[in-house]
Amino acid sequence: MKNRECPYCHKKVSLRKCLKYIIKGTKYSTTCNHCGQQLWLEKEPLPFMYSVSAGFFIMYLPMQFFLYYCNLGFIDSVLYCLPIAVVAEAICSIVVLSKIYFRK
Repeated sequence: MKNRECPYCHKKVSLRKCLKYIIKGTKYSTTCNHCGQQLWLEKEPLPFMYSVSAGFFIMYLPMQFFLYYCNLGFIDSVLYCLPIAVVAEAICSIVVLSKIYFRK
C-alpha cells in the first residue's frame, strides 16, 4: 500500500486531511474524501522523542551559539534562529506526510 492511500477504495487521501496530523497529533482519525470511511494511522509517522530531540538540536544549540560565541542579544539570536526553525519544521512536515499509512 502506498502512503496516504485509503485501504478501502485505494485512492489517495487529500493532503488537507493529512495535514491535521501535523497540527493535532496522531491520536485522531480522519475520513477518506472519496469513500467517507473512517481511517486510522497504522503507526506514528515520526516518534515523539525524535521530534523533541530535533527541536532541541535545531533551536537551542544555534541559539546558544549566537548568544555566547557571536555575543548577540537575545532578540537578535532569536531572529537569526527563526529561519533555521522554519526550515526544520518544513522538513519534519514533509517526513511526516511521506510516512503516513492508514489501516482499516
